[in-house]
Amino acid sequence: MATPRKSTNPTVQAIDRFCVQFDDLYCRVSERQAFRQYLIGLLLPREHNKTLTVLSSLVPGANRQKLHHFVHDSPWDCDAVNARRLSVWQQHRALGPHPGGVLIVDETGDRKRGHGIELAASQYIGKLGHTANGVVSVTSHWSDGSRHVPLGVRAYRPKSRLPLGQADPRFHTKPELAWELIEEAREAGVPFRVVVADSVYGESPKLEERLYRAKLKYILALRPNKGTWQLVEDEEHPPAFTPAEAAQSVPIPDWHRTVRTDSHGKGLVRYVAELELGPYYGPDRPTRLVAATEDPEKLKAENTWYMMTNLSPKEASAPEVYELYSLRDWIEHYYKPVKHELGWADFQMRKERAIVRHWHLVMLAFTFSLIEGIAPGEGEAEQETNRDDAEGSGGKISPAYSVERYAPTSKELAVPLGAHHPLLGQMVHRTSSS
Repeated sequence: MATPRKSTNPTVQAIDRFCVQFDDLYCRVSERQAFRQYLIGLLLPREHNKTLTVLSSLVPGANRQKLHHFVHDSPWDCDAVNARRLSVWQQHRALGPHPGGVLIVDETGDRKRGHGIELAASQYIGKLGHTANGVVSVTSHWSDGSRHVPLGVRAYRPKSRLPLGQADPRFHTKPELAWELIEEAREAGVPFRVVVADSVYGESPKLEERLYRAKLKYILALRPNKGTWQLVEDEEHPPAFTPAEAAQSVPIPDWHRTVRTDSHGKGLVRYVAELELGPYYGPDRPTRLVAATEDPEKLKAENTWYMMTNLSPKEASAPEVYELYSLRDWIEHYYKPVKHELGWADFQMRKERAIVRHWHLVMLAFTFSLIEGIAPGEGEAEQETNRDDAEGSGGKISPAYSVERYAPTSKELAVPLGAHHPLLGQMVHRTSSS
């Protein structure tokens, strides 16, 4: 007869109901308890950084050493936890994925002081726009223009931190990490129409080949000055060698005016055109090149986008290609809450495994807020109608999920946007200064 598992101390009904779906992935009751406490800490109002010291002081019953052991040393598998998270999301009737969404690959970086962190090195940090000492990760996401869900994450190991540099077997380029995440999403059964990524991945022949061999549709960005090799038959009238030069040769009447709504609900006017570039890109070739710009006469680099795709004209027109690529904008509705509210970069750990575990727990907290953002008692039909308003989805906040609906129950409790005050009210029983 199997020995029954020890039960955890009750926390909050919503937390316990959500976490019980992961309990079989943790061997010890102390792990299951720390799992709940860590998740609660990440979800608490953003008054301080979400470090272990702060979490242990805010979460009832939490202990700093136990939380540190849970993230740093406990023998649980974060890949298994992430797979379970995706399964829970996929089974949700209102918020689960469908084949019309896109799989987005991107990278994000955060500045970190010192060099004790294994992943920290001087490298380009996107949000800073320049090189700095920091930690970079490659992430994958699913979006359909109404909500956004993180799929996976891989730590980028700088070659300067590896003994053999770029020759080290542990070194992987960002496109190589992106392919691992794409395969992971496919193995998890996440449906999507196309893979979308910026020029970091669009200019990787190896990644493009892998996508082509896997028969996956893709829309990948190219830089305006991305050069191509081709034969020059007339030196006095050379052909276009870059996407920017190809766009300049398109007559103004051939640019199609479109109006798309961005992720904030604002209408944006864009002009879209099919481009031909050497023997590689064209509407009648296996790979197309599409340009979108704010002004087809000036074609400013900062306001013009170039996208290559293996979608045929029958599968997607040029404006539809740009519309699908624009879904990549929704990642900002993920980065903002996870970095400003959930503590993505607040880790104090130095080891890669602990940092990656922290990232997975942050993604879990984001998914929890997405699922619990639908008010209990709503019918499935109403949930389907209001899925744009689900918290964490990236959609516009409706009056039903405004701050005013959830006024603080006491002066000690500051309620984040859309959070249910009964939920947080049970979690916070003392101020951070106590």
